[in-house]
Amino acid sequence: MVKVIKEKVDKSIWQIFAEGLKIYCFNFHKFFLYMAFPVLGQLLGLGLVFGLTYLYTTNLPNLIVKYDFFDNFATIVLGVILIVLPGMLIWAKAFWDYIIAYGALNSMTEGVLTTGRVYDFKSHTQVITQRTAAYIALWLLFAVFTFLAVIPIFWVLGFIFFIYFILIFQVFTFEPELSPVGCFKKSLILIKGKFARTFLLMFILLMITSVILPQGVSVLFDFFKVTNILTPAFEGWISSLPLEQFYAIYEKAGVIVGPKEVAESCVWQTVLFIVLGFTLPLRSICWTLWYKNNLNLLPEVKKVTARKRVKEKEEE
Repeated sequence: MVKVIKEKVDKSIWQIFAEGLKIYCFNFHKFFLYMAFPVLGQLLGLGLVFGLTYLYTTNLPNLIVKYDFFDNFATIVLGVILIVLPGMLIWAKAFWDYIIAYGALNSMTEGVLTTGRVYDFKSHTQVITQRTAAYIALWLLFAVFTFLAVIPIFWVLGFIFFIYFILIFQVFTFEPELSPVGCFKKSLILIKGKFARTFLLMFILLMITSVILPQGVSVLFDFFKVTNILTPAFEGWISSLPLEQFYAIYEKAGVIVGPKEVAESCVWQTVLFIVLGFTLPLRSICWTLWYKNNLNLLPEVKKVTARKRVKEKEEE
């Protein structure tokens, strides 16, 4: 008997991106529905917090005049808490779901590769939620690293290690035996020798999801007059804030900035947030494909699907 050894194929970045884009586009409606609450829920929550707070503070003088009940500091603070609480709860739930999606989308990609379709969101989510403590620890480590990386003296070193650590969420999803620190180490091993290609993939995804698509959506916002609705709303809220010193800093630099300019920036940031949120699946798919490509090049790889691990754990 002749033993056939399957040659390990190292895919190019363009192959990875093309395959990832194909999976994302063919299953866009499912990914869109999955990301709808995590993305729009955060905007809704923040909108309620700032919008209701603005209305409350604007009308507070009239309320104090009409109702003696409001002429009390404790009552005013209580009113703010009651107004802010619903929006904060919606935002917190949506934010947590968004964080979970960083891992669950990797498992969904694996499901597409093995079954050809995206389904059973609950089981993919459980891949992450069954290890919540470790997942939070991973995010805390990543937050500490990010905080250090934004310090000017560490910019170059932080950028380099950011590339090496870019697969930590894929490692966490598919290799549950590793600790959060182990995820960072394994990501470094997977990227070693492929730094330039990893940077290229990151650059492609960054340009598409952070520049090209947001510009396109911004044009649509202008065409459908959404910008004309959001800008005055933001401007009215911003005008109530004490930002004179902020404006003065820009004026010293020769740049005229006022409530309108800040409002236009807020609209752009909203567009950017929406696009980045709904394209998170594309980025996760591509990084999962890159993870699997690099993992397959390592010797003695034990292949066990993430969802299979969850089912085995439930059977125990």
